[in-house]
Amino acid sequence: MAERVTAERLMLVDTVGRWFHLDQPVLIERGQTYWIDCTTSELCVDRGDGRVTRTAGEMCR
Repeated sequence: MAERVTAERLMLVDTVGRWFHLDQPVLIERGQTYWIDCTTSELCVDRGDGRVTRTAGEMCR
């Protein structure tokens, strides 16, 4: 998942898509964008205030 997705509602995620599983759940607020950085195996969330958070995960198939 290289494309950025905008959250339409408040979400608590532990899996993104069908294949990316996070080490811990992440809260993504409405209007924030998120994407998977495949080179570092991290979920990136643009918090909208100039800050991007990163949470480790892994691709599982």
